[in-house]
Amino acid sequence: KDNTDFRVFSHYLRRESCFATGSVVCRAEQNIVVSAVHKKMQTVRRATMASLPILLLLLLAIMYISFPHLRTPEAPRRLLLEETHFQVARSTCSDTLYPDLCVDTLTSFQDDLTQKTIPQIIYLTVDHVRKRVQKSATRCSSIARKTSDPCELMALEDCRLLFTGTMDELGATMKDLNSSSVSTKTYDVKTLLSAAMTNQYTCLDGFSHCGGTVRDRIEDGLYNISKLVSNSLAIAKKIRPRKTRRAQESGDAFPEYGGMRHGFPSWVSAGDRRLLQANVSSLKADLVVAKDGSGNFTTISDAVAAAPNKSDTRFIIYIKAGGYFENVDVPSSKTNLMFVGDGMWKTVVKASRNVIDGWTTYRSATV
Repeated sequence: KDNTDFRVFSHYLRRESCFATGSVVCRAEQNIVVSAVHKKMQTVRRATMASLPILLLLLLAIMYISFPHLRTPEAPRRLLLEETHFQVARSTCSDTLYPDLCVDTLTSFQDDLTQKTIPQIIYLTVDHVRKRVQKSATRCSSIARKTSDPCELMALEDCRLLFTGTMDELGATMKDLNSSSVSTKTYDVKTLLSAAMTNQYTCLDGFSHCGGTVRDRIEDGLYNISKLVSNSLAIAKKIRPRKTRRAQESGDAFPEYGGMRHGFPSWVSAGDRRLLQANVSSLKADLVVAKDGSGNFTTISDAVAAAPNKSDTRFIIYIKAGGYFENVDVPSSKTNLMFVGDGMWKTVVKASRNVIDGWTTYRSATV
């Protein structure tokens, strides 16, 4: 196709005989071949050098269009901040069970992680989990409206209650993390997060004896929530708890949970100690339950329903001697309740719910 190539090939064929004679003519022809090849290489080199600027300009144009943030003078600084942001996320997530998920979560935040403390970073992750829980609760409610299977409906209702508990626990966690004395609340944070993580598995357990497909539709989201909470719990271990001198000198095996005072854990208030030590006859009950009708109610469940929600003080329900055959459900809104009976084998509460009869494990508890 090229005259130069043809000449080179022709001279190559004649070279074999020239090597044998070593004549002057052969050497001249060899020089012609070398010169032709050299000119060919120079032509290719010049063409390549001429095309490089064009390729470079094309590459710059593509980068300019594809990465608009590189057009500003702040681009190098922004890239450095993004890299630092990623490094902080990776360091924070180093001890988690799901580091990739953890890094993806932290790098999705708009906040500058380099300016955040560990409690503040955990606060962001817990807030992120709360939003996921809320979405799962909404999804379960939507599924329940389209489901007719009694087993699945009961399990979905369990999940709704558990989601409410999870939201409360995560909210309490965020309150502790936002406290100025967060170092003294480290173990509370861990306990709350552990409970929140367990709730998702309890929700799924309710579908173990159901034959439908609801579990398959929600389990990925719940497993993801549990993984997110697990990561938050692992990060919480980086917070160094502050130990008081009394806790250090107490000699207790677990001083972080408080020592003992007057035979009770130190976190039990003086008022609660008096209530626990008092005789039934000296207690002033807020409500009385009696099988014979001599009290305010004949069932414990009715007394619980009548108790105030979110009480800041102890609300005492005295349950007189007798056998109460009922499942007592105490909602999370009924706080600071105290049940007092007439003693072992005198005040007895019993029930017989079980999974075989169609109840979920969550609902089978007597109280």
